[in-house]
Amino acid sequence: MSGWCLNIATVAFLLLGAGCSKPSIPTASSPTGADSARPQSQNEPPLLLKSIGINLDYYDSAINMAGDFRFTKNRLQQNRIWMDFGYVIPGGDSSTGADKANPQPTFILPLGTKVRSLVDGVVIAVPGLYSGDYSIQVGDGKNGNWLYETEHVINPLVKAGDQVSAGQIIAEVSTWSSQGNDGLGMVEIGILHGGNPPEHVCPFVYLDPSLKVELLKKIEALYASWEEFRRDSTLYDQTKYAVPGCLTLAPVPG
Repeated sequence: MSGWCLNIATVAFLLLGAGCSKPSIPTASSPTGADSARPQSQNEPPLLLKSIGINLDYYDSAINMAGDFRFTKNRLQQNRIWMDFGYVIPGGDSSTGADKANPQPTFILPLGTKVRSLVDGVVIAVPGLYSGDYSIQVGDGKNGNWLYETEHVINPLVKAGDQVSAGQIIAEVSTWSSQGNDGLGMVEIGILHGGNPPEHVCPFVYLDPSLKVELLKKIEALYASWEEFRRDSTLYDQTKYAVPGCLTLAPVPG
């Protein structure tokens, strides 16, 4: 995860004139309210998420699915199909070999699952990654300080310069780490602020009002359903979350 950070900063700077100022830490006044269509500060992402890249729904025991998520009792890394922003990944499973805070929410999904654009925007770059797959980086075409990313995807359907709409299919989940995850693939999503390395912010702070309330409920429901399914109530301690999906509101470098 995130072994390509220099590439992101460089691409963003060259194509869009990126700056390197630090993002503000989201607070209760950040754009999470139902009346906030767009962030107002230049130190906040210019676009709100209209998608989280995949389909999340309430768990259906008849098909053993929660939207795109397939429940399994087989071995998974960290025993999770959803790893939160800020979750500390043990060194044995991180790209650096040391414990690190997860800079991007990670979703473990069936191979072949379609990945969708997070926002309406323009594709800035589709770099290849150390893991043999791709990152799709989208911006608003104006503010080079910010990128919206789906990382660890294969079979990309877009290229730099393409206009994309939120929810548009742009790739498939990667096969990266599938050998350690019951044959399931993975994808990560992120909002990156320019720098070297860039900083990531909690994406679930910046949800569009059209999906915010229901999506946060579905995240919490996924935690509860997965813990019940795995018979392990220690996996997601909801008393520790800043918002569902994020264990911290502080930016995470990566």
